[in-house]
Amino acid sequence: MGSKMSEIARIKSGIPGLDEVLEGGLPRNYAYAVVGAPGSGKTVMGAQFLYRGATQYGDNGVYVSLEEPTHSIANTMLRFNWNLFDLESQGKLVLLDASPHQDQPNAELKIRGGSVGTEKFDLDGLLGAVAHARKNVAAKRCVIDSLMSISAAYTQQAGFRFRLLHFLRALSELELTTLILTESPTPVIREYGLDSVLTNGSFLLHTITENDVVNQVMEIPKMRGVKVQRKLMPYKITQSGIEVKPPEQ
Repeated sequence: MGSKMSEIARIKSGIPGLDEVLEGGLPRNYAYAVVGAPGSGKTVMGAQFLYRGATQYGDNGVYVSLEEPTHSIANTMLRFNWNLFDLESQGKLVLLDASPHQDQPNAELKIRGGSVGTEKFDLDGLLGAVAHARKNVAAKRCVIDSLMSISAAYTQQAGFRFRLLHFLRALSELELTTLILTESPTPVIREYGLDSVLTNGSFLLHTITENDVVNQVMEIPKMRGVKVQRKLMPYKITQSGIEVKPPEQ
């Protein structure tokens, strides 16, 4: 009789060293939080997850940006030789710009929950936009960057928590494996937001400075369906993206 672990459908992260820690990959069709300060590599991790998925594993994807315009993110990723524009033209990726800085004349998407990129846009609107984009390319992966701005649409945390639970459950029902990027106000993450608490797992990208030496380490405080060691793992951002050094057995 096989173990329950072997029965869990998994999706490769596309990040060297990480799948080894995750017993082969992320449990499929769940949402995961990626938390870190500016410069920690959150956006790189998200883009790498989508790019490797589309080019190596046959998984199309959706990148949703609620802050920085998607064309700016795609231009930045060219430094890693990841051409997200090409993936979009090939029908393997949707770059969904939900930022308030849209400069495309037809960028505004009317949908229940408000127009994309406006103050009235909420989680219902985001879910509708993601579902529409997923259908267009039969996506299996999604990155949302980030939910901080959209949380302002809710005056009470209890209301946001309820809608966020519904949102995360709906993403699973859409059969999307999703990374939700979240900015930390401090280089070493000490407080968790609702997205970290309610998601299936979380990745904390710490930046630790000692004696003028900067070290970047990843921590996985929880990962449902995976037995992970609660250890800090050094990672680095190379010309090929993020690489993780798994803990020694």
